[in-house]
Amino acid sequence: MVSKAETHAMKMALKLAKSGRGMTFPNPMVGAVILDRDGNHVGDGFHRKCGAPHAEVIALASAGDAASGGTMIVTLEPCCHHGRTGPCTDEIIRAGISRLVISMTDPDPRMSGEGIEQLESAGIVVETGLLSEKARELNRVYLHYLETARSWVTLKIALSLDGRTAAADGSSKWISCDRSRRHVQKMRASAGAVLTGAGTVRADDPELTVRLPDILPRRQPVRIVVSATGDFGESRKIFRSQGRVIIAVPEGVVTNLTEYKDMPGVEVWEFPADSRIRGIDLTLLFERTALEGIGSVLCEAGSDLSTRLLKDELVDSVSIFTAPVILGGGGRPAFELLGINSIGNAIRLENVSSRRSGSDFLTEGRIVYRTD
Repeated sequence: MVSKAETHAMKMALKLAKSGRGMTFPNPMVGAVILDRDGNHVGDGFHRKCGAPHAEVIALASAGDAASGGTMIVTLEPCCHHGRTGPCTDEIIRAGISRLVISMTDPDPRMSGEGIEQLESAGIVVETGLLSEKARELNRVYLHYLETARSWVTLKIALSLDGRTAAADGSSKWISCDRSRRHVQKMRASAGAVLTGAGTVRADDPELTVRLPDILPRRQPVRIVVSATGDFGESRKIFRSQGRVIIAVPEGVVTNLTEYKDMPGVEVWEFPADSRIRGIDLTLLFERTALEGIGSVLCEAGSDLSTRLLKDELVDSVSIFTAPVILGGGGRPAFELLGINSIGNAIRLENVSSRRSGSDFLTEGRIVYRTD
């Protein structure tokens, strides 16, 4: 049984955990709050970045001697293994914590309940499951990585009311309103990388950086450009903007990229060609981004790349801005043929939210692919 004070503290811990968004991967985001023997808030902390002290250790240091005999509220099962830092379970036991309230167990194979067992063996009372759904949603990128070894991919699209991303002449600035474009800047700021295709680079010459002074990120997101041929036309902004840029191409195309390889911050990644279509195996791309410490990828691309991602079941969530404009049949569609021949085979969303974004509507949700 958990108290009102512990529930309030867990909400605080979940909010604290969000402060590490975009910096902790491949670690989870974690927040912790310490209550003393009388239920008073005496310390808190969150995991700031991968390699830095864990939330539990920071919270214990913040509480000092007041932690002895008190309760720790933490969003994820404390670690019990040696990694970049020592086991949090040892620190919790040493501090004299008498009760622990955990939102969810850690599915990491090195953990998965073992941390709880160690704490209970030391005589600490452990409660689990408080606001667990919120904790799972908070760490969906981390959980997805444990399950798939891939980065989480969010597909962002700006649409007209009739499902068009651009007019017949290719113009798309600006379908969405100022508030929606500002929200996209925030999405970029929290993403590990922004992905686009060579076609979008040739057509729009984008930077794909965060440029609003009041929401500048701790670092610019990595920009990833996927190309089958290495042809970017005369576009240069994305390659000359601040931060890291990755060009992802099939093996053998690198010989076409000499001028780009010499640009500061630009890397070329080669992958085996996808035998089904011109281009790279996108699954391998997202496995490598995860290994490189990029937990989440925001895709801002045209219909070709967006369609490929959906057909390969690599999109995990969508953010769709719908503007109050109509472009008609000559406008460019958001997707090409997806091979869906009946409503029963439709790609659906779950955990859907829809809200106003200035004059637009923003719909977000997780992708659900058919499994039968």
